[in-house]
Amino acid sequence: MGLMANVNPEESSATYQLGGFRLLILRPLAWVLRLWSGSLRFRINSQVQEFLDATHKPSIILLWHNRLFAVPAFYRRYFSKRNLAVLISTSKDGAWLTAFLGLIGMKPIRGSRYRRGAQSVRDLISAVDSGYDIGITPDGSRGPMYDMKPGAVSVAVKSGAPIVLLAFNYSRALRLNSWDRFYLPMPFSKVEVRVDRVGDLEDSLLVNTVEATSHLKERMQQISKDS
Repeated sequence: MGLMANVNPEESSATYQLGGFRLLILRPLAWVLRLWSGSLRFRINSQVQEFLDATHKPSIILLWHNRLFAVPAFYRRYFSKRNLAVLISTSKDGAWLTAFLGLIGMKPIRGSRYRRGAQSVRDLISAVDSGYDIGITPDGSRGPMYDMKPGAVSVAVKSGAPIVLLAFNYSRALRLNSWDRFYLPMPFSKVEVRVDRVGDLEDSLLVNTVEATSHLKERMQQISKDS
């Protein structure tokens, strides 16, 4: 999942798709990942449970890129009754993620700050209007790590959807040598889930996108723990 900034609509709109033998090996790979992520033990506090139980309008859900591993398992266990669309980059890696998330019922929307930026914003707003929650990694798809880009704020303002910050804090995990130091949780490890329901930006005291983005980053860091 990635997030766009201001993008020239005339730029390349090429989007990588998964095909051929890669689709054949995806299902066994997805099965292994499903068993792995299914072993994770989520820790849900009362605030998170209240969010899960509440009937609320479609939201913009923000999560740092390096904590994505637990998303499929969390969605299957706690969020499957709601429709969820996720913003995924147009890269080759994004093609794998698109195919995998499609297997578990999530709606992929392809785009990033580099390709299909303007169109993906329109697609995100259309999904919200159709009743979908939207998942975005505001520092994806190329970072830098924990650099919240203003695209999510723009989408939230244009769509009128409230923002929810989500964090997965892993008790035991390897960290990959990637731009975001991606967390790879150990099987059967604990995952602390935390949320911060920011709400509607138009009802807050935030007066512009720059201030709102800085404010959201600060609140996201407060619920995200690095090991």
